[in-house]
Amino acid sequence: MSRLFLILALVVTAVCRSSAVATDGPTIVHSWNRAIIEVIMEDGFGPPIAARIHAYANLAGYQAAYHAFPGYRSLVGTLRDFKDCPTVETGKTYDWRVAAVAAYQTASAKLVYRVNITDSLAKVQFEALQKEVAADVFTRSKEFGHAVGKAINAYAKADGYPRTQGLPAWEWPRCDSCWEPTPPNFAEPLSPYCGRVRTIALKAVDQFKLPPPPPFSTVKGSQFYNAALETYTISRSLSPEQREIANFWNDNPTVTKYRGHFVYNTRQISPGGHWMNIAMQLMKSEGTPAPKAMEIYCMTAFALFDGFTACWEQKYKHNLIRPVSYIQKYIDKSWDPMLQTPPFPEYASGHSTITAAAAEVLQHHFGDRSFDDSTEVIFGWPVRRFKDFRAAADEASISRLYGGIHYRFGCDGGNVHGRQIGKWVVQTIRMKDE
Repeated sequence: MSRLFLILALVVTAVCRSSAVATDGPTIVHSWNRAIIEVIMEDGFGPPIAARIHAYANLAGYQAAYHAFPGYRSLVGTLRDFKDCPTVETGKTYDWRVAAVAAYQTASAKLVYRVNITDSLAKVQFEALQKEVAADVFTRSKEFGHAVGKAINAYAKADGYPRTQGLPAWEWPRCDSCWEPTPPNFAEPLSPYCGRVRTIALKAVDQFKLPPPPPFSTVKGSQFYNAALETYTISRSLSPEQREIANFWNDNPTVTKYRGHFVYNTRQISPGGHWMNIAMQLMKSEGTPAPKAMEIYCMTAFALFDGFTACWEQKYKHNLIRPVSYIQKYIDKSWDPMLQTPPFPEYASGHSTITAAAAEVLQHHFGDRSFDDSTEVIFGWPVRRFKDFRAAADEASISRLYGGIHYRFGCDGGNVHGRQIGKWVVQTIRMKDE
């Protein structure tokens, strides 16, 4: 068992065996978000699908709970095509915690594979809540939460993602500038149809236009050649700090390791999960109340979901060759990037897009402030400190250049695109009356 799997197993076991389960609102909300991060790692979901899971799971929890908090309101009519969701009956008492747990559990059952983990968390929380909530209120709240979860499952099912799973394997075009499977394992393209999935906050997947990349060229001195040469040159003289930055923001959900004839995969947190965990760290340290925590989780997840969807639409539209393929063909056939190249086209950088989007949301909620990020400690990388969220997003973006898996223009394009998406989420998603 890998170190990651061992850590996850110990965490889940500890939660499920605890004799004193915390039933306060913030702990329940945080525990579900941490569990979802862990299940995504166990299941090995690709980045766009992982972000989709975060979005719908948190929407379910919020829709089951908002009624208990003055000023908060349903997102029906706010999110794209979200037209209906159950509401509480007037004059009847509900416990929002029970309802939220039921909604999280029901939604998760249709979003993840290892439902034994989410079901175990729900079971232990239900048992604890049952001791302090009147029987009739408990039953009513649980039924309401399950109904909300089912409504979110129906909303998710209609976003087009399930239909993409039945489409034939994507046949990538063959041309000099086209993406092709990359070493070391030359994997099939990941999630080629995710750009067709309905967005949740954006009006359309292409609402914000990404300018085209520089014209492809193999001529020395051309803009494209120089961009590849920069990636190559930087990779050959990385400082210890640059290497640490590349590894800290790697977040490749599945990395293939080769040791002689022995091949195995390791799991890491997803790019979106990294930013959900950043939000969690801040909220825990500040003691953020439950309704505000649910608001932040939802808005961050929506920015991640739409960021990946819009980015993937562009990736497979431009279908641009990765640095490793270009450099080995036209600059140095023996060159390998520091990081393993993910199996999808280059333009634009997914990390750059979604980190810029998430940073706008967190900057909105927490303001200009420094923070520590310990997300990668369990993977052997030290805590990093940032002056603000945009600085963290900028570092995550440039890490892809250091890692040798993007050109600078791919990182820059993603930054601009992601900021536009994040600002749109902040401007349009109103969960509380001002």
